[in-house]
Amino acid sequence: MITNSRKLTKDLAIHRYQGQVSNIYILEDNQQKATFLVDCGMPSDASLLIDALSSMPPLKHIVCTHFHVDHVSGWLTLKKIFKDCKIWFHEKAKPGVRGHERIPFPAFVDLTAILIPCMKESGYFPGIGELLYGGLYGTPFKKGFPGNRINFFTTAQPVLPGFTIIHTPGHRPDSVSFFDPLSGILISGDFLVVINGRVIINTFVANQKDQEDSIKKIKNIKGIKFIYPGHGICRPFSIKEL
Repeated sequence: MITNSRKLTKDLAIHRYQGQVSNIYILEDNQQKATFLVDCGMPSDASLLIDALSSMPPLKHIVCTHFHVDHVSGWLTLKKIFKDCKIWFHEKAKPGVRGHERIPFPAFVDLTAILIPCMKESGYFPGIGELLYGGLYGTPFKKGFPGNRINFFTTAQPVLPGFTIIHTPGHRPDSVSFFDPLSGILISGDFLVVINGRVIINTFVANQKDQEDSIKKIKNIKGIKFIYPGHGICRPFSIKEL
């Protein structure tokens, strides 16, 4: 369901759609007469998400913050409904998306420090079937992600209206954030999450040095005022919190 909305310009609005596990952000662009998604949740999110999108301009494309099942597998359902829509990933996601690389299973400390608290934040825990399928702990796409209507972007490409891309690897090599300098909104994916109202630097990472370098990169960006995370509430933010 949509839990909050904010006008960015007279023609552009952002909505937080709270999925069962993770957030989906809807950008409604009345100038282009198009709608964009940042991430697309799980297949179980699709039905209510489709209802929310029905009153908005046509869905043009989905841009993913990173290739993890709770952010991308909604595409399995959405692609059947929105037949002109494409899904975009950062170019570093190619090995996972094409099935050449499996997502590593998290360590026990990752489960206790990040994954379980994130699930508690959304009030959702996977069933046995979802765990066997791949659940929240990797990708279920053993033969590669569905191969049609996929594009890959670089940090220089304008894939979302009003937002610039910041490559923030660490959680995944392909992790990206999106920053709107006018509103000060940073869509952080799982690079930064919000648990119990606090901004948390994700410790569930593929590469610790990359994560530390990404934090330094964010600290050098002026004007970040709000965090819109992959998990947790949207909230005001000061760089001093990192």
